[in-house]
Amino acid sequence: MKHYVEAWKRYTDFKGRSSRAAYWWPFVLTIIIVLILGGISESVFGTASDEPGPLESIYILAWLCPGIALGVRRLHDIGRSGWWSLIALTGIGGFVLLFWVCRSGDTEVNAWGPPSDSTRSDNGKPQSRPPDYGAPAPDSPIS
Repeated sequence: MKHYVEAWKRYTDFKGRSSRAAYWWPFVLTIIIVLILGGISESVFGTASDEPGPLESIYILAWLCPGIALGVRRLHDIGRSGWWSLIALTGIGGFVLLFWVCRSGDTEVNAWGPPSDSTRSDNGKPQSRPPDYGAPAPDSPIS
């Protein structure tokens, strides 16, 4: 749920990066919300189940900007420009985008900034060096 709320808060943020979880959770929740709104539209307004009702249309229009911004940030996470999202207009480009958004993001800093916490290899936690059990102690006579 936090990723969904973050997507709405960052609805005009076309800079930075978004992890796979930050992309897919809002995507799944949007589908569920549209299905629920479709059921409500069908029962209240009597729309056919194969045509979008007014509630779904309003929600989809409202989600348009946050969804595009989220897609651009997801492409930034894998090291691609947000302009690559236009490849979806070709039809077959949707498959390419699907492949890209399913990839794990860059674990290092790229042109669009540092990785998000869920993309980082250290999961956002400070790293402490594990003890080296194979090495002799510094005051040991064994070298």
